[in-house]
Amino acid sequence: MEESQPISRERSLVFSIYLVAVFLNAFVDLGHKIIIQNTIFMIYGEQQQIILTAVVNAMILVPFILLFTMSGYLSDRFAKTSVMRFSAFSAVLITLGITYCYYNGLYKTAFGFTLLLATQSAIYSPAKMGYIKECLSKAGLSKGNAYHSSVVLIAILLGTVFFSYLFEAYLGTMQVTTPEEILMKIAPVGWVLVGLSTIEFLATLGTRFYPSKLSEVKLSIGKLISFHYLSTNFKAMRANEIVWYSILGTAIFWGMSQNLVAVIPAHAKVNFGVESPLVVNAMLASSVIGIMIGAFLSGRKSFNKIRINNIYTGSIMITVCAILVPVISSLSFIPNSSALILVTSVILLFGVGAGMMIVPLNALMQANSPEDGLGSMLAGKNWLQNIAMISLLIFTVFLANLSFGSEFILYFNAFIAVVGFSIVLRKLKAIL
Repeated sequence: MEESQPISRERSLVFSIYLVAVFLNAFVDLGHKIIIQNTIFMIYGEQQQIILTAVVNAMILVPFILLFTMSGYLSDRFAKTSVMRFSAFSAVLITLGITYCYYNGLYKTAFGFTLLLATQSAIYSPAKMGYIKECLSKAGLSKGNAYHSSVVLIAILLGTVFFSYLFEAYLGTMQVTTPEEILMKIAPVGWVLVGLSTIEFLATLGTRFYPSKLSEVKLSIGKLISFHYLSTNFKAMRANEIVWYSILGTAIFWGMSQNLVAVIPAHAKVNFGVESPLVVNAMLASSVIGIMIGAFLSGRKSFNKIRINNIYTGSIMITVCAILVPVISSLSFIPNSSALILVTSVILLFGVGAGMMIVPLNALMQANSPEDGLGSMLAGKNWLQNIAMISLLIFTVFLANLSFGSEFILYFNAFIAVVGFSIVLRKLKAIL
């Protein structure tokens, strides 16, 4: 299954425009989240910060779970370009609402708008992922996924730094005691979100529809309410072991990553004395740099080598790094500044392992999915990943409510890696 077939110049150009839309979608979604998370970081202590950060991330995940069937159906039933354009236009309207909240200090409403922004992303996701195969064909899947993953991660990296910088620049040295004060101070950032969403919508207009087999199944409200579609899609994923364990492997990683995003800010504040949101987000952004490196390495290799080597190497790297993060933090003889650098370096390597693993797993899943059911499979992948993420976030909130510190939660994260990847690696070794 080598990817030797050339991609036409016209399709390469369209795919480049598509990547612009993908970049801006991730950039804008992250921007609002960064503003809310930085506000939480500035106001609350360790336990409360872990809980509220977990809640923000859970709000982003809930639509992906609830709209699992609907998003897959829309992607399979209608042209993926139409779904992407509708979603991008809705993002423009949502960011206008967010900007209004910023200027009026409506913190709780702005917090709630996170859910709306995530809803449009949930509908967007299967269509934009399925468009890779539609535009580049099966032969371009591995490289297409590598480019897509890299672009999304570049957006996350740049967005993390960019919006954290804007946050600190507008906030300045002002002493604030409430989240409402912070939002009113950084309100102009809202117009940046609106402008970028508008450009994203214009980019989706530049994508081209390529004839492909669309599902002719009509959505039944009764079956939707009774979870019939959910059950059917879940059985379809479970029936193909390559698809199932590819999805399970990515779900374990994304579950762990959400745990890290929720815990690391409070952990750095308490254990390393970090007070700047920019520094904390730079720590998390180092994992994105690592994922980009890992994704690039996976994209350069052949399909068969990716399956055999990179999945195993990447998952082992993730596991080792997950163990090292709390271990290094617990060594009292290491100065805070040195420990901060070491932990950031480990997070970087954590990302390299993730990138090496995610790209081939996604390619495996897509290559082994039926053409007219790819949207449902992709939605199913998102659903399972988000179930894993929200489950870990709920458990994180539970532990924080019981007064367990960030260090204990990080050790728990490492335990999940050891158990989860041991199962996935053993199964994939038998299948591939």
